[in-house]
Amino acid sequence: MVRSPITHVETSSQGLIALVCDSNFHVTNSSGTLVASTSSDQNGVKRIEEPGRGPIVAVAFSQDGSMFAACTNEKNVAIYSVDTWSARRTLCIAKRATALAFDLDGSYLLIADKFGEVYRASTSASDADCKPDLLLGHVSIVCDVKVTFTQPSRVLTCDRDEKLRVSKYPNSYNIQSFGLGHKEFVTSIATAQFAPACAVTGSGDGTIRLWEIESGQLLQTIQLDQILHKYYQDGRAQCGVDSFEDRNASMERYGVLRVRAVESMRAFVAAVERIPAVVVLPFNNLLENIHTIDIDRAPTDIAVAGSQAVVSFVPSVANGGSASDDLVVVLELADNGTKAKDLTSSLNAIPTQQVEQVSPIPSIYVWGNKMYMEHPKE
Repeated sequence: MVRSPITHVETSSQGLIALVCDSNFHVTNSSGTLVASTSSDQNGVKRIEEPGRGPIVAVAFSQDGSMFAACTNEKNVAIYSVDTWSARRTLCIAKRATALAFDLDGSYLLIADKFGEVYRASTSASDADCKPDLLLGHVSIVCDVKVTFTQPSRVLTCDRDEKLRVSKYPNSYNIQSFGLGHKEFVTSIATAQFAPACAVTGSGDGTIRLWEIESGQLLQTIQLDQILHKYYQDGRAQCGVDSFEDRNASMERYGVLRVRAVESMRAFVAAVERIPAVVVLPFNNLLENIHTIDIDRAPTDIAVAGSQAVVSFVPSVANGGSASDDLVVVLELADNGTKAKDLTSSLNAIPTQQVEQVSPIPSIYVWGNKMYMEHPKE
């Protein structure tokens, strides 16, 4: 038996760390002590009701850290109160979700889906019978959604059709601008309080781009092949070769899984599919002095807690490694990526699901293919 991978990592402004493993999630405090879980029966750990059937595909904390939301691939959404870890609201959506985000004051949860739409659901328990409102629509899969720190707020969405859209909020049928320039699907958006007028996006085209939000002006393009080429050999990644289910895995390419802001360091970090490194992008009006921090294996996600990066991995057993290897590592970004050993050990001590065999994780290039059609399992 081996452990299932941790597919999503999310951190809160109050120091909590949420780790998603298939249909379960586990929450620790900043010291790595387990405080709540959908599966643990340990004394002192609050048992959380699962959000619904099926694997969890998206999670988010509210800006103040008081709420947490999770959505499954069976279209179930649960919004929890962090103080009690009870579900303050549950709902069923019409299409499969891809991303979640709370607005700045936590009054609403924004839900992006594979049909190209973003809905807005009230987080109030008194609105339990109210259906989510349609906020905006794209003509292809919405891959990520964020709410800006600007006043007034803007909703940022990105899609499989290579674009970033900036919409007014809450009247998001009014489009402020488009960010055009990516050549492949746009996977992730990051915004930061230290640069509220800017947004950073990552894509399957092997670039990270910096945008001016209001105008949609492209300010900078970072070509990842110039930074990450050393992690490829003979057209194959040095790790994670067999970890991702992909029709065209033999090509050298750099698909960004996630971009995050590091508020305490005025920087952004990114995780790239198949690449055993974290990309650090310090911000000084532009992204400068970009460098990498080596990690053990190919990442599945990255989150930020203060000046630390929490990175989850593809299990090494997918490449013939040891089942006892870490599934999560915490890196001290301010100390050149030194591993926070105690916190890393604590997170890896969390009892995750045991399976007979680890299945390859679907590559972002599979659903990013314009000809891709999803066939739900019976």
